[in-house]
Amino acid sequence: MVNNILLGNAVLNNENNLSSTASGLGIRSELFDSVASMNRSAKQKIGFFEAHSENYFGESIARAKLLKLRQDHPISLHGVGLSLGRADELSQSHLAELKRLVEQVEPVLVSEHLAWSAYSHRHLPDLLPLSLTTQALDIICQHIDQMQTALGRQILIENPSNYLLFDQLQIPEPEFLNALAQRTGCGLLMDINNIHVSASNIGRNGSDYINAVSSDAIGQYHLAGYTEVKRDYQGGSESILIDTHNQTVYDPVWELFDHALSVHGARPTLFEWDSDFPEFEVLLGECQKATMLLNKYPVKSTGSTKLGEQSLISSVNLAQTQDDFLDRVLNLSKTLETASPEHQHRIWIYQNNVFGAVQDYLKEVYPATRGVVGADFFKQMAQVFIQSSPPSTGNIHFYGEGMSTLCGSFEGLDGLPYLFDLMRYEWALHKSYFSIVSDALDPSVIPQEELLTSSVMYNDSVSIICSDYPIYEIQRQSLPKFQGRVSIDLNQSQDNLLIYKLGHEVQCMVIEAEQAAFLSALDENQNLLQAIEGLQGSIAEDTLSKTLSLVFETQLLKCS
Repeated sequence: MVNNILLGNAVLNNENNLSSTASGLGIRSELFDSVASMNRSAKQKIGFFEAHSENYFGESIARAKLLKLRQDHPISLHGVGLSLGRADELSQSHLAELKRLVEQVEPVLVSEHLAWSAYSHRHLPDLLPLSLTTQALDIICQHIDQMQTALGRQILIENPSNYLLFDQLQIPEPEFLNALAQRTGCGLLMDINNIHVSASNIGRNGSDYINAVSSDAIGQYHLAGYTEVKRDYQGGSESILIDTHNQTVYDPVWELFDHALSVHGARPTLFEWDSDFPEFEVLLGECQKATMLLNKYPVKSTGSTKLGEQSLISSVNLAQTQDDFLDRVLNLSKTLETASPEHQHRIWIYQNNVFGAVQDYLKEVYPATRGVVGADFFKQMAQVFIQSSPPSTGNIHFYGEGMSTLCGSFEGLDGLPYLFDLMRYEWALHKSYFSIVSDALDPSVIPQEELLTSSVMYNDSVSIICSDYPIYEIQRQSLPKFQGRVSIDLNQSQDNLLIYKLGHEVQCMVIEAEQAAFLSALDENQNLLQAIEGLQGSIAEDTLSKTLSLVFETQLLKCS
């Protein structure tokens, strides 16, 4: 359980003085320019910004922009990938990267979800439903304790959007959340849109749900928009609300928000919009609506809610349930037998979410590849890759390196002999963007003899790609934003590319074959002297001198 020292940083008494009537906006990469150009009136409408933590892992321009935004505005961090509800151990590397981000950003609030995304070696980019049993309660309490201890502060746990119920006796969700808060000292993030979406999808009463949550634990509200989807089911039509975050807040959600404020009082409130962005004024308008409602109600507490007897809830093994769930999502199964009979077919919702999210991500990693093979063919490639090699970590930016191995698996790619190299090049650009560059070797402070014999290695951003094809131009002319006539002769050049990051900018240079040979030799040897001696007689002295200057000027090396 979180001790009193940690609770000194708790959001319910946060030392950052974030007003309970503050309304905030989810910050996304598409919004940074609009936020930077806000006038004074617009700035007054936004009390804070909230960022999805995993989008800012690693060193990137996006992270630099977030840290700059933090200089003038309070920031909250909202995690989507730690998978607190997983049946096995938390990812320590994910937790360490989150801790590093928290230490840099110094957020006013930190939150995660009552959900899971991973079990064993598979990690899907979606918030998957947790079976609310006593075993799950024990496990997620342990994981919350680990997270709060690692971060040295209280976190908030958000209620999920539900599309199905499991076919076993469950602890009521509000009671489950109250138990989490009581046992771990965590706070709760009440997502009003999720409450309405779940109430519609599985037959809850949203107001009763809100009434059952302990006021003392609530540290924040979320608001967002949903999308209604109608599908054929058992000879009729089934209406499902999907938590899409790409609409304005609907009236039933505003009404539930008003009810929550009347019961629990004002708390900092975040408006989320994640895709299909409207004019920025629309987002400001939603924040202003939230602020007007917040100002109608005082901050208050109705005390803790009495907990029920969780010990009476029996459960099947959580690990088996999660392993089966992952199998059925990835294999595109038609039903989920562990769900209640009337909800078993709704596995399609999670399949759509997972495959859609990963395909959209891979499209950003391999934009030129998609341009070469076409959108439909790329979607097929992505689906096969996801099924054969699903993500293994909550940091999605690590995913996708092996997709180039599919080039030999599909008919119709024989006429694209350069595709494998193109995909290697695009992955190198992606990897470099998110890499952390540190401990650069400074030749000015090391004696020459020691410099030549020191054990060195490239920093994590560096890649050297040698191709029989002009992949630099192939990639450039295959991008969606390219304008002009495509003009590529596959015989016109053999490209040798050096990819690295300097500051936050990824650089790519077409280098000479001799330079590439030396740089590759340096990658294979322990020091500069071995690389030079290994190529003695096969590289011109002036080329060697020029390449060494390039290595040091661009800070490619670090001590190993």
